[in-house]
Amino acid sequence: MLDAQRAIGYLIRVGQQVHTKLWSEHVGSELTAPQYAVLDALELEPGADQRTVGELASLDKATMAEMVSRLVRRGLVQRRRDPSDGRRNLLSLSPAGQDLLHRSAAGVAEVQRLLLAPLAEEEHEAALALIGKAARL
Repeated sequence: MLDAQRAIGYLIRVGQQVHTKLWSEHVGSELTAPQYAVLDALELEPGADQRTVGELASLDKATMAEMVSRLVRRGLVQRRRDPSDGRRNLLSLSPAGQDLLHRSAAGVAEVQRLLLAPLAEEEHEAALALIGKAARL
């Protein structure tokens, strides 16, 4: 029988709880982790279409559509129709979105540092690679 505290699902759930607590303490409630991922993707790929940004942020189509609508209403993201394909939305950061992204970056880095702190520094990259592999199932 599998020890529940060594089951991967249990560990992921507890890890998510720890991440949520640290995010709240160091980043705050103005921006969720998925919203940060969208803003970060837009800084890397300004003018990208909504589908591409969703892929970069690992969000499904429905979640991405709702999130973009909220970010547009908050004035953090600008959305326009692609002139060459009216079915596509092209997205970019607004100045307010860029400001919030940059103001949040130190807190996000601190969350990352704290989550990796129990590991030896030489284990950080391997841990990220292994968790990344599991996340891509």
